[in-house]
Amino acid sequence: MKFILTMINRKQMNFLLFILTGTLVGCGTTRPIVSPRDPVKQLRNDINAILSDTLFIPVHASIKVVSLDSGNVLYEHESNALMNPASNIKLVTSGAALSVLDTGYQFKTSVFVDTNTTEGDIAQNIYLKGFGDPDLASSDLDSLAVAVHRSGINTIARNIIVDDSFFDDNYWGDGWAWDDESDPDAPYIDALSVNKNCIRVIVTTDSDHSSVSLEPNTDFVTVVNQATIVLDSIRMPLKIRRLSFNNTNTIIVQGDIFRYSRITQDIALRRPAFYTGALFKESLRRASIFVWGDIVSGVVPNDIQEIAQHVQPIGSMLCTMNKQSDNLSAENTLKVIGALHNTIPGSAKNGVFIEKIFLSGLGMDTMKFSIVDGSGVSRYNLLSADQLVQFLTAMKKQPRMFPMFYNSLPIAGVDGTLAHRMMYSPAAGNLHAKTGTLNGASCLSGYVQTRDGEMLAFSMMMQNFITATSEYRQAQDRIGSLLAGFSRSVVAQKGPARTNTK
Repeated sequence: MKFILTMINRKQMNFLLFILTGTLVGCGTTRPIVSPRDPVKQLRNDINAILSDTLFIPVHASIKVVSLDSGNVLYEHESNALMNPASNIKLVTSGAALSVLDTGYQFKTSVFVDTNTTEGDIAQNIYLKGFGDPDLASSDLDSLAVAVHRSGINTIARNIIVDDSFFDDNYWGDGWAWDDESDPDAPYIDALSVNKNCIRVIVTTDSDHSSVSLEPNTDFVTVVNQATIVLDSIRMPLKIRRLSFNNTNTIIVQGDIFRYSRITQDIALRRPAFYTGALFKESLRRASIFVWGDIVSGVVPNDIQEIAQHVQPIGSMLCTMNKQSDNLSAENTLKVIGALHNTIPGSAKNGVFIEKIFLSGLGMDTMKFSIVDGSGVSRYNLLSADQLVQFLTAMKKQPRMFPMFYNSLPIAGVDGTLAHRMMYSPAAGNLHAKTGTLNGASCLSGYVQTRDGEMLAFSMMMQNFITATSEYRQAQDRIGSLLAGFSRSVVAQKGPARTNTK
């Protein structure tokens, strides 16, 4: 009996399915699924699709894109949210520097000497004074030493006096992480700096010995080599660090290393002015100038002679700051702004004060964001994508400053921190933007031209993630490529249209 009822139910079910299918086929039409024909809507859909990835579920993203030709907002997503801008703060530091210091400003480092003896070849003291040049290098000290020799001096009877009084004595940025203290990306800030206030440590091994060398080679740093050569497995990876419990520059090399290896690491040093003085003393020796005394701290008297000077144009410094995202360049520049247009010694606080006056002049409400340093290392900085785009828009309207500002930014697929990003995309060679990276934060802000030649200003800020930064950079690169490929007259085709039967 159950078998008969089951057969009837199955027959009834098949009959109903047949009727339903026939009805659908008889009334059905085939419609293509197409993208919106409005190119702006298509662009927004495409960016939204990127942000809909599960990657962004726990992440806060703030994005804004504006046409500089029409003033229209092409896209925005939580653009008023205050975010950590990381190194995007260097955009503001650069703009303020060009406005306040001017496009022809030169950073300098000067050499002075006391009154000479009657023979004219002996100086009592030699003074090395820094005015905040962040790009001074060992080779520049060699050039200064040669200039001293050419002036006729071959002996310094007393001391090398290093003068870093142009800046205050706060060598560390507000809101910087304490455990970054020897990191080359968080160097000590000083008016008299050399080699980014860092030294390169090189560990090499042969069959059974390890050795440690320094670039530049100097007695200013003490090295303790405790590295162990292993043959087959590493239990304790090699670690190169500077001791943090005293005020010396002692570098410890510890851990396991394979035979025939070479490992390098840059370490930030304490007491940058004395580091510069130590290297200058060695430069003087190479220039056949003998120094009897020591390196001491002091201030250049008002009535002594300047005999040599090294200068660095602001345009060159800005390229280093932005293309390489150099933090010392940004911090020194902020203090120079404070020193020259507020009071000496220059400080970050005074620099930010002058910077906010500049931003207010661009129409920005300085009560609605927080800036405490010049580089973006601080966790106290807060800006929104809307504010950064407002700044970028205002900078585009400054014909005196904009070319130098624009040319200092990394170019996608070409140079700087964007050299290997967006290659072989419409953004390559086109998109100019500043990167920004901290643990859990990634940003990209700048300019890009569309396929029609329309100039866009954009800011993309992403934070509060614990996964790899590269994943969010890839999302930024996809959006940057979309902006570069955008056209108001063409809707990009993603492939053949799909069909659906109703």
